[in-house]
Amino acid sequence: MASERQRHFEARQLRVVGVILIALLLLAYGVYRVGKIFDVFANRYTLVTLLPSVAGLREGAPVTLAGQQVGQVDEIQFIPMRLKRGKNHLIVKVKVAERVRTQIRRDSRIQVRGQGLLGDKYIDIEPGTLRMAMLHAGDTIPAVISMDMEQFLARASLMLDEADTLIKDLGSITASMARGQGTLGQLLHDERLYNRMVSATEEMQGLLAQINRGEGSLGQLIRDPQMYRRMVSAVARVDSLGTRILHGSGTLSQLIGSDSLYRGLAGTAAKADAAAGKLSELIQKLTTPNGTLNKFLTDPRLFDEFLKSVIDLQTFIADVRQNPKKYVPPVNVKVF
Repeated sequence: MASERQRHFEARQLRVVGVILIALLLLAYGVYRVGKIFDVFANRYTLVTLLPSVAGLREGAPVTLAGQQVGQVDEIQFIPMRLKRGKNHLIVKVKVAERVRTQIRRDSRIQVRGQGLLGDKYIDIEPGTLRMAMLHAGDTIPAVISMDMEQFLARASLMLDEADTLIKDLGSITASMARGQGTLGQLLHDERLYNRMVSATEEMQGLLAQINRGEGSLGQLIRDPQMYRRMVSAVARVDSLGTRILHGSGTLSQLIGSDSLYRGLAGTAAKADAAAGKLSELIQKLTTPNGTLNKFLTDPRLFDEFLKSVIDLQTFIADVRQNPKKYVPPVNVKVF
């Protein structure tokens, strides 16, 4: 009886040990699968990027390459004040699997993206191109700053405010139109304006009908091929005349092609300018304070003496006309 109990106890122990071994194997397989999925056991190297803000990004956050997880955020530090350049404030170090080293090159870019609407962030790396060199451990990848959810909501709120203002403006415009204010309001409410537009449209239709029937100058121009040929002939004559003027030997050709007329006009203008200069110099001399003309215009005594001389000359001429013998000297004729 004791031996049977002993065997039963040993069997139970063996079953417990088997269950524990199976559980350990399942746990090891699960750890292996999770590590393979998240690249926990992969060989990694470190890359660096600079960011102005990492709101929502935490150490240990996933790092993806073209959407595929290849690493995680290893460290986030502030940039020392003496080393700051531009608007970047933080150094973010990421651990990336060695197996994707050939995909990350100098034209690759890092972008912080959001995981849904909860605010968690992760880093996505854009693969590079073959013409650029690969990045090595410790190299820096430039970051592309994208709009986060807060900025998006702020801009959306601003756009909604602008849309609300636009709707209010449209409402005021439509209200004024509904009250019959303005041209559009008059068009909607005034039947006379509508009738005038209908009348103008009918007249335009009648005019177009006349033109289509070939009536009037426009109708003849559209319908009559002879007028078209005349116009073509007239244009050809004008073109021929222009060609003869440009390339002929007539007066107009010489006037256009030769610069002799220009030189003559330039010489005449120069002579006129010289003459104007001499006239200006003469007028300046006459109008100087000591000049004769200036004294004659400004000194009243000189003007009075001149006026007196003119009066005396007129008196003398009148006396000569009345008594001409008075001014004829006697003539003595001696005969030898």
